[in-house]
Amino acid sequence: MGDFFRFFRTKTFFIHFSLATLSALLILWLAFKFMGVYTNHGEVVEVPDFVGKSIKELDQFVNGKEVTYKIIDSLYNPEEKPGVVLSQDPEKQTQVKHNRTIYLYVTSVLPPQITMPKLVDRSLRQATAMIESYGLKVGKPKFVADPCSNCILKQLYEGKEIEPGTPIKKGSVIDLVVGKGSSGGEQVAVINVTGITYCQAKSKLLSNGLSIGALILDSPLRDTCNAFVYKQSPGAGNDNLVNMGTSVDLFITTDKAKIGSDKNDSND
Repeated sequence: MGDFFRFFRTKTFFIHFSLATLSALLILWLAFKFMGVYTNHGEVVEVPDFVGKSIKELDQFVNGKEVTYKIIDSLYNPEEKPGVVLSQDPEKQTQVKHNRTIYLYVTSVLPPQITMPKLVDRSLRQATAMIESYGLKVGKPKFVADPCSNCILKQLYEGKEIEPGTPIKKGSVIDLVVGKGSSGGEQVAVINVTGITYCQAKSKLLSNGLSIGALILDSPLRDTCNAFVYKQSPGAGNDNLVNMGTSVDLFITTDKAKIGSDKNDSND
């Protein structure tokens, strides 16, 4: 046993121990060096902005940017052009490693099909809410004399009656034929739609038995749906009664400062 411990104090032991230690350190250094090269350690690129790009131009767009892409889902959005990138993961300007795959969500080229709901015999308010909840659009209603006041008499697609349960493309426009009393002279109060967006105002007016008249823009607009109504004619008021189906002209703007500035005019 004494000879064994004396061996640890010999020159031979220290030489072999030093060589083994240096060899282990060299192997570890080479391993980390290899891993750094293999994973491009410390080398990153900035994620480009894919949003708004069309599917057709993606291959050319990523050329030279040292990233790849993969389309993982398509979403239907009637407000967007079909076949364009809606969102991406990771986001633009994120630092990623070379050849990282960027996952893309694009707008579908074709709208999905849904089942046409039954609107006949419902009130105009109920029918409007159902149309919007199904992802359809409300067309301009036609009011006709009928004993069932404010009732949906017919549901039309492209001028023809469409039966409940019929497959129809999401985003299609549905026109409604609405009863307005036997004499055709039932009256409703003009509601106030100033201060809300045009699309909100349209839905609110239709639900209350009124039609959309002229649309007056204070300046050229790309997105009328989200512009604000700052004036209407005829003006609102419980004592301002009009025949059901009367058209209401809407003045819209993107300038919120205009809202409320024409109160006297809107009550004309």
